[in-house]
Amino acid sequence: MTNQTTEIRKDSVALRDFIQSHSKNEIVVIYDKICEGCMVPRYTIHNWIRGLARIPELHKCKIEEIFGKSIFDKLEKCEN
Repeated sequence: MTNQTTEIRKDSVALRDFIQSHSKNEIVVIYDKICEGCMVPRYTIHNWIRGLARIPELHKCKIEEIFGKSIFDKLEKCEN
């Protein structure tokens, strides 16, 4: 596996674990907040969770900002 593939998989697992740690009703709200905050359609989030698409660094930072917790491995780019 290439380094990029490993990174995509790690991020998708982190996002999936975060989302699945909530109830079904909360998951609907989480999806809505990510869609609105990152300005992406719902299917993009599904692609991120399934590891079919890379989660851009700015989107990872925005997702963590929305929920006020660290979800992904911290990179220097995300810290202000």
